[in-house]
Amino acid sequence: MDLFLVNHGSSTLRRYLTITITVLLMFTMSCTATTTYPQTDPATVIPARKCEQIQVPMCKGLIKYNSTKLPNRFGHVTQTDVYWALQPWWPFIDAGCSDNLRNFLCALYLPKCVGDDSDPQYPCQETCKKAKVRCQKTMRRQNIRWSPDFKCNALQPKSSKLCVKPERERKKKYNKEYVLCQVNKLPMCQGIPFPQGSLPNMFLQGDLQEIETEMQQFQPIVNSGCSRKFRLFMCGVYMPFCVPGAPVEDEDSNEGSNDVDISRHPDVPFVVPCKELCQEIQDQCGKEYQQMTNGLPWPSKFHCHRYPSYIDRYARNGTLGRNHIDLLTNRGGTKVPCTMSPYSYNGD
Repeated sequence: MDLFLVNHGSSTLRRYLTITITVLLMFTMSCTATTTYPQTDPATVIPARKCEQIQVPMCKGLIKYNSTKLPNRFGHVTQTDVYWALQPWWPFIDAGCSDNLRNFLCALYLPKCVGDDSDPQYPCQETCKKAKVRCQKTMRRQNIRWSPDFKCNALQPKSSKLCVKPERERKKKYNKEYVLCQVNKLPMCQGIPFPQGSLPNMFLQGDLQEIETEMQQFQPIVNSGCSRKFRLFMCGVYMPFCVPGAPVEDEDSNEGSNDVDISRHPDVPFVVPCKELCQEIQDQCGKEYQQMTNGLPWPSKFHCHRYPSYIDRYARNGTLGRNHIDLLTNRGGTKVPCTMSPYSYNGD
C-alpha cells in the first residue's frame, strides 16, 4: 500500500495513517475480484425511461451533467443497482489517479440524458483511454485489474460528438507525502469547535473544491435536522480535525506558509469521528437519506466499521469509567465521542 507515503516516525501519526490505510484496504476489498456485469440481450432490452436526476454520491454534482437515463448497457435499471456497481471503484476516484476516472465511470453507468426521446450518451473512447492510462498503475499496486468490461475501443470517438468528452488531466495541487494542518474553510464546517483540519483525508481526497462539492450533496440532510451532530461528523470525515492552536496554512496570510512540519511537530493528533458517533448519526439520519435519494443505501464512506471505536480504545486500557459510559450512551445529550478527549458540543 503506497498510495499514501509519510517518512516521519511519530507514533500518533503512524496510528492515524494505520487507520487511513486500513480504511482504504477495507474499502477496496470488494475490488479484488473482477466485477463483471452481463450485457443485456438487445432482443430483451428494457425500454429506456425518461430522464432522471442523478443521485449516486460518486457522481452527483461532480460531473458536468445532472440527469441520466436507465437502464444502462449493463442492464442496471435503478440507481441503487448503479451505486453497488460503482462502489468498488470509489476509492480510486477519490485517490485521484486520473481526472477522467469519475467522468468515465459515471458516464458508463449513468449515461448522460440528452432528451427523453434520444439515446443517452456514454463516455468517449478518449475519456476511457485517459482514465485507463493514468489509473492502471495505481490499480496494479492493489492487485486489481482494469475491468474487461471497460473496453475503450467499443465506445464512440470524441469526433462523433455523441459521447461524454474527456477532461483535461491536471497536476494535483497537494502532495500526498505530507499531512498538513490548515484552516478549514469548507462552508459546512464554519462555526464548528475545530477550526483546523488535515488533508488528504482518510479517503485520500485532497482537492478542497471537490470535497466541498461532494459535501454539498448532504446539505439537505443537515437542513432536515435529523441530527445536531451530522455537520460535525461530516467535517471530521472529509477534513479530519487538527488540534486548535497548531501552526496552520492560511492562504490569506502575508507572512508566508505556516505548514505544519511533521518532523518538528511529531505528536500532531489527527482526529477522525468515532464509530459510536457514526452509528448515532446513521441511526438518526439513515431513513432521511434514503427518502431524499429515492432509496439509495447509506453511503459506504459512512459505514461505521471503518471508524475507530472509542469504547474499545478505553476498555482495552481499563480507563472506560462511568463518565465515559455516560458520554457514549449520550446521557444529557451534550457530549460527542471522538478519537481525542471527549468534547462537549450541542450541535447547531
